[in-house]
Amino acid sequence: MGAEVDGAVYKNHRRQELLGIGLTFNGDKAGDVNYSSVQAVLSLSYIKNIGRRSRHKIGLGLYGGIINNHFDFDLSTWDNQFVDGIFYPYLPTGENFESIQRLYADFGAGAFWSYLPTKTVLLRAAVSASHINMPFYGFGESDARLPVKYTAHFYSQIALTREVSLSPMLYASWQRSFSEFLFGCNVEYFNKKNSYTTLYTLGGGILYRWNDALVFNGFVSWQNLRFSIAYDVNVSPFVVATHGRGGMEIAISYIFKKRTITRIGKEPCPYDIM
Repeated sequence: MGAEVDGAVYKNHRRQELLGIGLTFNGDKAGDVNYSSVQAVLSLSYIKNIGRRSRHKIGLGLYGGIINNHFDFDLSTWDNQFVDGIFYPYLPTGENFESIQRLYADFGAGAFWSYLPTKTVLLRAAVSASHINMPFYGFGESDARLPVKYTAHFYSQIALTREVSLSPMLYASWQRSFSEFLFGCNVEYFNKKNSYTTLYTLGGGILYRWNDALVFNGFVSWQNLRFSIAYDVNVSPFVVATHGRGGMEIAISYIFKKRTITRIGKEPCPYDIM
């Protein structure tokens, strides 16, 4: 479960720039030993319009946070406690943990670019590096470090008609020898009151996670509220264990203060980023 809030703390419409701040909280618990991870992260961002007619936007971001990992040692089982395939809970584990909790700091940075070549096409790209301080995250005397994770993302929105658009997208991440690639496309329908006022938006699409799963998603936006849901279906050889079942994700977003657009070409910065 997670929650996030962010907003602008400084805006300058004459210079077409914005400074934002955000706070993210994530909590997760899984596994037989109730392994849990709690994260509190503070982020800062800077966004600016550049170029002729402000068709380009660039952004820079930084984050820093505290992460606490914990597990229940009493629920764990170890090889030393098995004899001829039989589990004996009273046998010593052979493990020595000074602590079953690890608290550490985590930092990262990223950059963002947006381009509006025509009135019907929007292009966005971003790159980031997480865990740039490579913190220790193991338990006890472990010297395990969290490797740097690199992420790249591309998103586009192409208007087919006044009410319908396509949004092809690509996501990739690398962390040492591990990698993840997703690509796919969403379709969006805009119910418009006029050229600059949308009453509501409906959409959905399919993404493919390379050699792993199909991801189906749907979303609806109404005024300042957005609701989305996603479910992945495993299609890799691991389907023998999962029987095709995946995980469901639900997200709710709300913009507390959203300025009204009064004329096309005079959208408040960064309206099309929020």
